Amino acid sequence: MMVLVSFVSFASLQSEMIKIPSGKWKPFLKDGSSLPNAQVKLNGFYMDEYPVTKQEFYEFTIHHPEWRKGKPSSLFVDAGYLADWQNGKPKESDMMTPVTYISWFSAEAYCESKGKRLPTEVEWEYVGSIPPQGKNQKAIEAVILKWYGEPRPDVLPKVGLYKNKLGVYDQHGMIWEWVYDFNNTSVTGDSRQDSDIESSLFCGGGSLKANDFSNYASYMRFGYRAGLKGWYTAKYLGFRCVADQNKKEGSK
Repeated sequence: MMVLVSFVSFASLQSEMIKIPSGKWKPFLKDGSSLPNAQVKLNGFYMDEYPVTKQEFYEFTIHHPEWRKGKPSSLFVDAGYLADWQNGKPKESDMMTPVTYISWFSAEAYCESKGKRLPTEVEWEYVGSIPPQGKNQKAIEAVILKWYGEPRPDVLPKVGLYKNKLGVYDQHGMIWEWVYDFNNTSVTGDSRQDSDIESSLFCGGGSLKANDFSNYASYMRFGYRAGLKGWYTAKYLGFRCVADQNKKEGSK
């Protein structure tokens, strides 16, 4: 059964977390030590219902001015940090769209401020592999490949477009998302020339370590992560947070 847990971030803003049940997930990449078709066991945890929005991150910068636009050191963000904000604030019309132009360091700081953390790659992929209600894996791949094949919009839509059967929104079809261990993957291949998916950060060809050579959607995602550095920011790169089940339920 799906469980919603209220998490009050600030007085003016409340977001939800979805309880993710324990389960197993077959890694996309082999680690060299596991048996063929080996699966990873995951304990239950909580994940943000939506990607973090501009409104939520703006509230964070008010309470943590060291993360306002123009404030962090270049060790933690590149020159593109919060590039689409004006005068230190997003446009009012964009408040419910996902925050992007966010570095790993700033995303992790946001999550820590909420008593949360960034999801591991395994956690993110596990939840991302869960299809919408009444659908299967092909439905997920269709959403992802459609997104890959379309020009990226200048202004992202509001959160709440894609929903899996647990009630987690917008893991696919809207933005890329940071994971805690984004740089634990090595994917080799040809460089893409599509500026809409930020080709300078991306290589999406085949990997000799892949468990499923036909899963092109995952090649793209793992390849994108493999090109990131912690201080990078990008127009279509955002994040969401998770919380450990024992920590979350112990605080109720």
